[in-house]
Amino acid sequence: MDWDTYFAGMLTHVAVKSKDPSTKVGAIVVGPDKEIRSTGYNSFPRGLNDNVPERFERPEKYFWFEHAERNAIYNAARHGSSMKDCTLYVSMTPCLDCARGVVQAGIKEVVVCEQNISNQQKWDEHNKRVGNLFEECGVKIRYFQIVDAKKAG
Repeated sequence: MDWDTYFAGMLTHVAVKSKDPSTKVGAIVVGPDKEIRSTGYNSFPRGLNDNVPERFERPEKYFWFEHAERNAIYNAARHGSSMKDCTLYVSMTPCLDCARGVVQAGIKEVVVCEQNISNQQKWDEHNKRVGNLFEECGVKIRYFQIVDAKKAG
């Protein structure tokens, strides 16, 4: 099993921790020696009351939920783990806010792991800007199609 398949398979297990009923995103930061430095999933900030039903509904949830990518970066910071020259595996293309965080943290590669890459099309214009930011700042982005083992074989 190659490393992309290995870490892509872990994303589902990380994302399942999200309490967002409609969108579960996972992120794993991997060091140059393929060691896991940090994980994150989309969630409320630590200590925020998650027993307020309105906070789970669109568009209100967008004010309260933190994204998986930034949570992974924040979790690393809490434990003193450097993100410099790391790879970020994530289950969706990062938004521009997260992309800027990736650049500032020193992450050098982003691997977007999806079962259906065509899901990204609705974000084409946004994704172009993310791609431009990464290109200009020297962050490589790759898309890795997850193959369902049950369907493939």
